[in-house]
Amino acid sequence: MKCDVCAVGERHEELIRYHVELDGKLVVVEHVPASVCSHCGEISIAPQVASSVQRTVWGTKPPVRAIETPVYEFGA
Repeated sequence: MKCDVCAVGERHEELIRYHVELDGKLVVVEHVPASVCSHCGEISIAPQVASSVQRTVWGTKPPVRAIETPVYEFGA
C-alpha cells in the first residue's frame, strides 16, 4: 500500500518502539505493531493497537524494566 503522506513509499508492518511523555516522565512501549513507510518513515498505529498501548501504560502492571534518559536543552 502506498504511503498517504509522501505517496512514494510502500507501507509495511513492523514492530516499533513507541514513546510518549506522561506527567513529565518518558514512557516507552516496545514491540508495538505499526505500519511504516519505506520512504519517509511515517508511522501509523491501528486504533485497536493504540487502545492496547493506552491500557498498558495506564494499567497497574509494573514495567518490565526502566531506563535512564539524558535530557539536553537545545541551543544552550
